[in-house]
Amino acid sequence: MAAADVWPSRSVMMRLPAFPGRLFLVLIFFLLSVFPLRAADNEAVAAALQALFQSGKADTGSAAANAEMEKVRAVYDIRAYKPIWTRDNGPKFKARALLAELKISAVNGLSPKFYHVEEIEALMGSTEPADLARLDMLLSGAIAEYGHDLANGRIGPDIAPDENAVEPVLVDPSEIIAGAEEADDLQDFAGTLLTADYRYVRLIAKLAEFSRIRASGQWPKIDDGGPAIAPGASDKRLPAIRKLLALVDDLPFSAINDGDMHDEGSVTAVKSYQERHGLEPTGEIDAATLAEMSVPIERRIRQIQINLERRRWQNRDLGDDSFYVNLADSGVKVVLGGEPGRAIEVTNAGQLSSLPTFFGKITGVRTVPGAPARIVLTVISPFIDEIGAGASDRSLAITDAPLLAGDLLASHAPSGVTVESLMAMDTPQTVTFERPIQLYVTYVTAWANRDGSVHFRSDVHGRDARLAALLQLD
Repeated sequence: MAAADVWPSRSVMMRLPAFPGRLFLVLIFFLLSVFPLRAADNEAVAAALQALFQSGKADTGSAAANAEMEKVRAVYDIRAYKPIWTRDNGPKFKARALLAELKISAVNGLSPKFYHVEEIEALMGSTEPADLARLDMLLSGAIAEYGHDLANGRIGPDIAPDENAVEPVLVDPSEIIAGAEEADDLQDFAGTLLTADYRYVRLIAKLAEFSRIRASGQWPKIDDGGPAIAPGASDKRLPAIRKLLALVDDLPFSAINDGDMHDEGSVTAVKSYQERHGLEPTGEIDAATLAEMSVPIERRIRQIQINLERRRWQNRDLGDDSFYVNLADSGVKVVLGGEPGRAIEVTNAGQLSSLPTFFGKITGVRTVPGAPARIVLTVISPFIDEIGAGASDRSLAITDAPLLAGDLLASHAPSGVTVESLMAMDTPQTVTFERPIQLYVTYVTAWANRDGSVHFRSDVHGRDARLAALLQLD
């Protein structure tokens, strides 16, 4: 089922804080004083818009905006139905600016087809009041839909709860429409709706970079058959491999024509490539490395688009203390006091193929008597019960659990409480942290680091294909 077909179920669309009653009335009177009468060049379209609302036939093209139609109508009613995007003689400059922004929505891994761009474009040349009223409605719906998608992602928990269990941020379609109408620069306005996560911005840049490479036709085809290529060996595939390594910034372009021998420079580049793809950095171009190198650029672009959606699900600050889990590469990033913490890994990520992206809280530590005794992190979450050494579908098993517990006790528990003192007790012990730690579990198969390097991981759980279908990328 397409995302647009199910969006009406987003009854979770939340409201921004309402104006106090007196302040709201003052605002209404102010706006009416600004727009006391319809300007002569807006009368026909204004009448057509009013007729649409009065007849119950107003349609923004956005299921979310249509579900809040009374609030959308209030935006127009305050203006005495003066159109937002058009005049009697045709669309305003702002309408053309919005259309241009929607047409390049692919820079965010989205698609213009989500926002009725073809119908909008077809109406841009009309001067018929009915057409212009329809155009005004469609543009209002398009910015509302686009704003929601930027703020929350297109695929919410009401569409695919097995992929995304993150509660949407507060978004009101009428607020987005009103905000866009007031904005001097629509591109800047759209930017205010984006996730503030720098990882998202970096991945957008990589999408643009890979799209340019695809357009150039320079991405090489590499045969993944045949034997591995050991350091010092020669192989006819090396020129194409050198070209690939240069395009993805692992090899200087000055070495792109250095022949078919796997020399010191190409070995160093291959090690960098292997690290970025989660492979053992041996420098040997083995079967696993060749398989990654043979992936067409279209698939890499799709992988980036899919993971931009996953980044939009994280539209909130993780804070100075966080525990970030990526099930696609078993990695855990611990941040304490704004600084990187201990490097650990999830050891049972393969068992957790059905665990969706979600937020939770790490609330403390608990000892589990036995032979040997264990210490685990206690969690508030609908999906897992604990984090520690034990592996199950309700637990994240991690490396160095006692050491990590010690770090967290030192920073979040009363003074003097240590792992050793707790484990020495004959009975189970529980310590609650003075402040909980943000837990975020996700599944990311493409990301960009601060140094500009882009990293890819194999889709071990088969989730990329499912999400691509939901995003209509296939």
